[in-house]
Amino acid sequence: MTCAAPIRRLLRTKEACQYLAMSPWSLRQMVDRRELAYVSSGDNTSAWRFDIRDLDRWIESHRIGAKKN
Repeated sequence: MTCAAPIRRLLRTKEACQYLAMSPWSLRQMVDRRELAYVSSGDNTSAWRFDIRDLDRWIESHRIGAKKN
């Protein structure tokens, strides 16, 4: 029996951009506006890590749904 690879909770900037389907510039702007939290492991943006749960919350808070009948 094989085990599936564990899901990582923290994503690098590039991975977070891919997950949110946005550019690194847009992601940095969201961080600057404090719309999205990050974990810092250094002084530069390449060291930022994003919690996948925060990314999911951001997605959910920006959903636009259909009208209810």
